[in-house]
Amino acid sequence: MTSPALSPLAHALARTDFAANWYRWCDAQRDWAAEATGTYDEDSLLTATGAYAALPASEFMQAYRAAGAEVSRISTGPRHRSFTVEVAAGAVVCGLVVRLGRGLNSQECRLAVLANGERQGEPDPNPPYPRPIIGSRSQLEVVSRGIVDVLGQVARGWAS
Repeated sequence: MTSPALSPLAHALARTDFAANWYRWCDAQRDWAAEATGTYDEDSLLTATGAYAALPASEFMQAYRAAGAEVSRISTGPRHRSFTVEVAAGAVVCGLVVRLGRGLNSQECRLAVLANGERQGEPDPNPPYPRPIIGSRSQLEVVSRGIVDVLGQVARGWAS
């Protein structure tokens, strides 16, 4: 039995270290502060009830900007907190639409690649992209830095 062929986007992701990092980004028990370059007075988002305090979309957007991406807000309001993250390599732009979960710091992501302004294939309808629940500001820093790195790898790979 043969496995289905990978889409161009899935193939581009397979050439990165994305798969290995996916599980790491979702690890709530990891010492994220040890991997972060910044220090945060209020790092942990864990509340007394055991849930995580939701961060504003602007804080997520700033983390992706600090990691080197171009970031634009798509929507506002408590129901639709979303933005785009883009990394370019020449005429190729690897972009990610990020929608934050309501009441959670989860990220639902949709990947797309544009070459000379034209979409290259369709996004996977069931993408295997990270949906980590961010439990600390240091985790947000490390995860956003990792995702921006993967976007750059995909854009550079597509451009070559």
